[in-house]
Parts: sequence; structure tokens; C-alpha cells
Amino acid sequence: MARSTGSTRLKSHPRRRLLAAMVGLLEYSDRTQAGVQKKRSGWWKLNDRQREILSSSYLERLNETSNLIKKNNQIVQQILDHSLAFYNISFPDLLRFQSAHKSDPRPIGDHTSVVQSLKHFVRDWSTAGAHERESTFPQILSTLETLCPEGGDQRARQKILVPGAGLGRLAYEISALGFTTVANEYSFYMSMAHRWVLSLADHDEGGTQHTYYPFVNWWSHQRESRNVLRGITFPEVQPSSKALERYTLLEGDFTKLFLDDGERGSYDAVVTLFFIDTARNIVEYLENIHAVLKAGGTWINLGPLLYGTGPWVEPSLGEILQMAQRLGFELLPTDGRFGADSFNGQVPEWKGKVRGCLAGYSWDKESLSRNAYEAQFWVARKVR
Repeated sequence: MARSTGSTRLKSHPRRRLLAAMVGLLEYSDRTQAGVQKKRSGWWKLNDRQREILSSSYLERLNETSNLIKKNNQIVQQILDHSLAFYNISFPDLLRFQSAHKSDPRPIGDHTSVVQSLKHFVRDWSTAGAHERESTFPQILSTLETLCPEGGDQRARQKILVPGAGLGRLAYEISALGFTTVANEYSFYMSMAHRWVLSLADHDEGGTQHTYYPFVNWWSHQRESRNVLRGITFPEVQPSSKALERYTLLEGDFTKLFLDDGERGSYDAVVTLFFIDTARNIVEYLENIHAVLKAGGTWINLGPLLYGTGPWVEPSLGEILQMAQRLGFELLPTDGRFGADSFNGQVPEWKGKVRGCLAGYSWDKESLSRNAYEAQFWVARKVR
């Protein structure tokens, strides 16, 4: 989003969405501490005997959690400061926006979106999330390398679009391979953290590392009581300013941002990772993917079909593949090491082309819960 001033009346206006997300960051500490206070109140609702049975260590853990939230807030405030400077918004302007919405029926800043964006530091940029990246990145990156085995200028001339880029690790890795990469993200909660973590590129010789405590908000499914106090260090890989010379982040709605003639038919590949099921109108997503690709361009998809809030339609895997073919895509063979045939060989035209692989999402190896999908992987060429 361009740095600008403008009306904030419409809920969908980019500047209003940006300011709302900034308020979410500004209020992170207070709202997270309120959650701890609610747990603390629950402790004091127990009678003396019940507190003795549970042990005072529970209360001590709550106090430690409050201290860790203060440490998390230091990172949150760095993201906010970086964003205020990047978007040319003054802190008094932000406070005025916050004050103007104090009486709104619902908080203007979405605390859940703040917490979810911060948790992506684990998934995208820490060794603790490596197992999730290892189940999804190799098939995408190796496919791109196969499509353009030559490096150097040949790859730099290849333009790759990554919609729904989150905190940018996949898009960054594509750029690091030598491709010109355009990341696209709608959520300012994500894109502010995205821009900040990439701003750490080549910060100093040793690299700048931060410790974030992602489990202070999540006490369910914990094996050991102290697991909620664990920290993760990031970024595990220091972003390279050289790779970022070929990298652009565009904020906005994927269905609207790429409609002009300069964008349509301009990309050599579109990579969708955990993205297409986020659509309100998945047919429009597929139409846009087809439209932005050059003739002969490649669409690489990997992800589940967990439809979000209020989708207009919820097609099956088979229906999605049929739509892709009707739009002018041809499915290509994929490597058997990237999963089993999704249709068990029962659909001849898709045999060896569409594969399912187990892909975790926010999968904490230390917890008692496992969240994973049989993510669907395919590669398709735009043939008409």
C-alpha cells in the first residue's frame, strides 16, 4: 500500500484496515495481560484446599507469563514503530484513530489476528517450524528449479507471484533461488510483521535474532506445565539484502490488485501455498490465477481445502481440477516422492499428477494436539 493519507470511513478502505491493525499491535500487551488476569481470577475462585491440591506453582506460572508478555510486546512495538515509519503515519494520528473508535461495539483492532500473525514467526522463520516447511517447501522449490534449471539472469527474468504470502518465508526462498518474486498479502496484521522481519536483512555481521514466546496465549494441550513458557528464536535464516533486490511485497486483495493490463499475462508462475481455500469465491481465484499467467505459465498449488468464513461455494478437489481444465490449464505429472495419488489411480487423466501429503499447521511437537491436513499438490500449465 502506498504511503498516503486519506479517508478512513469505509471499513474496507486500506488505510482504515491498516490503522485498525496498528491499533491491534498497540493494544497487544493490555489485551494479552487481560487474558492472564482472567486465568488468575480463575485460580482465586478455587477454595484454599483446591489451590493446595493444584499447587501454587500454577500461580507462579501465571506471573512468569505476564513477564514474558512484556518481552513479546517489545517485538510488537518494534513492528509497530517500523510500520509507522514505513507508511508515514504519526503516532499521534494513530492515537486519534484509536480514540475515535473507543466506543465501537467491537474492538477496532482484532487481537486474534495479531496473535495469529505473531505465531507465524514460528511457522515461517524459526527452527521450531522447520518440520512444517519441510513438508511443503521442497516440492514447490524443486518444481521451480526444474522449470528453470539455469540460474543467473535466466532465473531473474522469471517473474513469480505468491499470493497469500503471510510472513514471506516461501516467497523469500523463491527469491533466494534467483527468481524475481512478487509476494501478495491482504492482511495488514501479516504484512506489517512481514515487512519488519525482512527489514532485518544483513542488519549486522552476526545477524539480529529475537526471542518470541508464542505459547503464552495457548495453555490447552500442554504436556508439561512449563511448556507455555518456551521461547523460539528467529529468524533462523538472516534475510539477504541481495535476494531482496528481486523481491516485492504488494498489499491488497488478490482478486482486485492484478486486474490492470500491466499485471495480466505478466507472470511466469503463480505459487499458491495454503491459499485457494481462503477465497470467498474460489472460482474468481482460479480465474485470476489463469489471467495473470503468461501463455505457457505454470501454476503450482499445495494446500488443504479448509474453506474459511462465508465462502460462496465449497467445491471438492475433483471440481476444482475440472474448473482448472475448463479455464485452460493442463495438469502435469508430479514426482511420486511428494505424496500418494489423491485419487488412488482411479481417475486416469489425473493419475500421477495430483498428490496428497501430510502437512502440519501450527503443529507444536511438544503439545498433545496435532493439526494437519492431507494437502493437495499439483502443477498445471496454462495452455490456452
